[in-house]
Formats: sequence, C-alpha cells, structure tokens
Amino acid sequence: MKEFWNENGKYIGKMTLNQFGATFFGVMLVLAASAAQSQRTWLTLFASAFATAFYLFLIYTVLWEKGGQDRIRVDAGRAQRKPLTGFWITLAANIPNIVIGLLDIGTRLMMDPANPDRLPGKINSVVRALCLLWEGMYAGFVSYAHTVAPNHPYLLSLTRLFIVIPALFVGTLAYYLGLCNRRLLQPFELKQPAAKETNSGKR
Repeated sequence: MKEFWNENGKYIGKMTLNQFGATFFGVMLVLAASAAQSQRTWLTLFASAFATAFYLFLIYTVLWEKGGQDRIRVDAGRAQRKPLTGFWITLAANIPNIVIGLLDIGTRLMMDPANPDRLPGKINSVVRALCLLWEGMYAGFVSYAHTVAPNHPYLLSLTRLFIVIPALFVGTLAYYLGLCNRRLLQPFELKQPAAKETNSGKR
C-alpha cells in the first residue's frame, strides 16, 4: 500500500484538485441554468452533463499521461505491466465521494422522516450539503432525480454512492489506453500521407 501511494500519490492529488475545480465549475453552471430557466429542467441537465463531461475529460487526461509514463518504464524493463492501475488510482481519488455516499445512506436509514430535526436528520442535511459542494458537477442530475422520485429518498442516497462509476470506468480506460499508446479517438484521426520515396541518383 505504501509503495502504491509513493508511486501514484501525485496523480491522486491531481485528480482531487481536478474534482474541486470541476465541482466549482458545475455549481456555477447549474446555478446559472437554474436562474435562467423557466420550468425547463433540460437546461440544468445540460449544464450538469457539460460539467460532468469536463470532469471526466480531466480524469482521462491525467490517467492517460500516467499510463504513457508507465508504458515507457515497462518497455525498458523497469516496471511490471499492471493494466488495472488506473482503476485503483481512480478509486483512491474517489474515497471522499464513497465516504460521503455511505454517510448519506447510513444517516438516511437512521433518521426519522416524521422528525427530521433529530441528530441523524441534521447529520444527513450536512452530508447532502457536502455532496453539493464536492460533487457539484452532478447537481443537475440530483435535482432532476429529486423531482422525478421525491418519495424514494433511499434510491437517491444510493445514487450518490454509485455516482463514482463513470469516473472509475473512464479512469480505468484512460490508463489502459495510455499503457498501450492508443488514444480514444485514434481510429477517427486523419492519417498523414506517406512521404514519397526519392531517388538520390536523380535530380
């Protein structure tokens, strides 16, 4: 475990900072969309989708770079090939999200809906505020889920826990592509025409 943190701590820190930036960006977009919309939930959903795509792009960039650096070490025989490293890095960076999700579920199970002012209810309110501050890029989706399923609070709490799945998928894929020296859009990139061979004996 110590070796893992020594090798990957820098990238875990980068992803944590990126999430902080993405959540601020997401909150600003969703608040602007909420102020501008007139009974049009699609606007907040679009803002949240844009912020989430930006966040996932940041994850892709960081872990593709990490995969590319590890590929050089593997090719030189200085490291073993570990395709799931991206998954473990992303999982470590998402520990705060997982803890917040578990706290939301736990306090939701303990709280009394008829008396939300008791301690579990107060803690749950704080946890939901933390979710907004730390997972702001998903704010539009959460708001829409509250509108669609207002009578299923436990389902919403589970959603906060499973919300890390897209990040885990993108992080795992990005590292693997970097390890293989491939890019996500590589099949669609235009290929440069092959240079024509010239005969040095002819002028």
